[in-house]
Amino acid sequence: MTAQNKQIALFAVIALVIYAVWSYYFNREEIKKDKPFTKGYSVEQIEMRMTNEDGELSTKFKSPSLIRYTDSPVLYIDAPVVWTYENNREHWLIKANKAELNTQTNQVELLDNVNARSLDEKEPIVFVTKNLMLDLTSKKAQTSDGISMQQAQSSMQGQVAHIDLKNKIIEVNNNVKAIYKSIK
Repeated sequence: MTAQNKQIALFAVIALVIYAVWSYYFNREEIKKDKPFTKGYSVEQIEMRMTNEDGELSTKFKSPSLIRYTDSPVLYIDAPVVWTYENNREHWLIKANKAELNTQTNQVELLDNVNARSLDEKEPIVFVTKNLMLDLTSKKAQTSDGISMQQAQSSMQGQVAHIDLKNKIIEVNNNVKAIYKSIK
């Protein structure tokens, strides 16, 4: 092999190494980044009323602020106070630190420090949980973040709960502890 052929081979090897380094570090497809928020709105001091198919009031929200991004069906609600209605009467009052209402599924996830109270009874049902997923159409809710419930002399605690707000049925499962104190 002549000196000239050796120089050509060395040049080819160096060119391949340089091309490989350039391809590895500089010739990459640009990673798509999330677009910055550009479309949406926020509302302060809101009262939002929702009706059922018959036009009757089914749910009401009050909040100091709400945010809606136009590319998402989710409403982000600060410190919501939620009332559910049955027969045009307030049925349950639910409070939380925040909520996310999906307008497509009509479900609201109440987050952080959820407190609920039935309103149309002499002895209301009260329950507390960390988070609660509520279907506003069926008025059924569920949590797996622990629940503590009380009504009159009865109290119950557990890890998982399925709640039928319309019929006031609360099923508590996993690590259940129930206490009933009789009136003397």
